[in-house]
Amino acid sequence: MSKIPKIIHQIYYQGEAAIPRKYIPYRQTILDLHPDWDYYFWDDKQCRNFLQENYPWFLEVYDSYPYLIQRCDAVRYFLLYHYGGFYIDLDIEFLKSIDDLLEDYELILSKLIGFSNAIMGSTAKHPLWPKVFQELDKRKSGIRQKINPFILFGNRENSVCYSTGPLLLNDCIVAEKYHEKSTVRVCPGYIFEPDAPMEINGKIVKWKDKKMSYSIHHMTGGWLSPYSKLISWIFDIFANIYWEVSGLVSQNK
Repeated sequence: MSKIPKIIHQIYYQGEAAIPRKYIPYRQTILDLHPDWDYYFWDDKQCRNFLQENYPWFLEVYDSYPYLIQRCDAVRYFLLYHYGGFYIDLDIEFLKSIDDLLEDYELILSKLIGFSNAIMGSTAKHPLWPKVFQELDKRKSGIRQKINPFILFGNRENSVCYSTGPLLLNDCIVAEKYHEKSTVRVCPGYIFEPDAPMEINGKIVKWKDKKMSYSIHHMTGGWLSPYSKLISWIFDIFANIYWEVSGLVSQNK
């Protein structure tokens, strides 16, 4: 029997009725493929009420964040700690059910170049999350301590990734060596997020064959600034040429 409860969490702060049309088909794939899972949808008011009722000590940090995406990043960790289940970004489309990935794991992670916070599965009260909570408090100023060469965006995006996003999550996982534990399933990037650059056997590749994939992360970047979206679009053009020329696009395995 699975240790991770069959609960799916999704967040859109403006409310369920305001979900952009492009995300609706993606969400429907989740609901269709997981009919026996509980589905929890969270908006701005529900997220803040949840923290106020259960983790009021964090509200000062939560309310101080200058960007909405930081609050969305932070609260997903608390939801997984409190309820368990899976957190899934709205721009992720599912191809098949994740039931057969659960087994008896306590934590399920997606590994690209670093660990992703776009899709994560966890038991309730997993010990990773208190470590994350500590780092959220330490990094509340949003000041980055080091430069990641794969983050090509501006100060806002760098600050978000470091203070609440995937850089923070990755640092916590690596520091506590959770990726080496037998109770943790580390899914290669092609499981949940094909088409994104990922590290496979020490080499950075792009994965095109989706026969082994359970979902597709469309990475719409709704939280990015217009400038960063432009930079990302330009980077993708040249990066895709590089992947093809260098032979680092994996068609199948």
